[in-house]
Amino acid sequence: NVERMNTIVSDLSDLNKMEADILKIDFKAIPVPDAIEEALRSLRRQIEEKGQTVNFETPKDLPQIWADRNRIIQIVVNLISNANKYTQEGGAIIVHATRNNSMIQVKVEDNGLGMTPDDQRSLFSKFFRSADDKVREAPGTGLGLSITKNLIELQGGKVWFESEFRKGTSFYFTVPINLDGKTPQH
Repeated sequence: NVERMNTIVSDLSDLNKMEADILKIDFKAIPVPDAIEEALRSLRRQIEEKGQTVNFETPKDLPQIWADRNRIIQIVVNLISNANKYTQEGGAIIVHATRNNSMIQVKVEDNGLGMTPDDQRSLFSKFFRSADDKVREAPGTGLGLSITKNLIELQGGKVWFESEFRKGTSFYFTVPINLDGKTPQH
């Protein structure tokens, strides 16, 4: 309960700072694999509790991104945590990171519950929670994906998803590569 309350307070604080346009983003050159591995380490216990497998795939020569390390970890933790929550015991989660022109694209894929078309239309809205009983079994505030979307966009990226009801979901996001301490022009 304390952990859940800390998450709620942190989410509301981030949301408030974003809406007031005062959220600080500390841009630096960072390696995406390190950020993803740190996110995975922080979620290892909850993934192991459900007996899920996680595969992380990335090319060895992936360039660094120009982003806020802590915010990238927060984004990845949220997406993998959602994959964990909405995937059955023994399910699979796959994380890919690839270069796509001047961006790094990260994909978090699961074989979990998936979403109805109605849920897909409202997904990034603040406080959105699915009406699906199976989805509601997992705790949540309905703020995580709204905050995630804002954090990605504040760092020059985009987020989108593909989902099939009861078959799984894939979330994608992009972040600019590091060009000597600058964000590439689009």
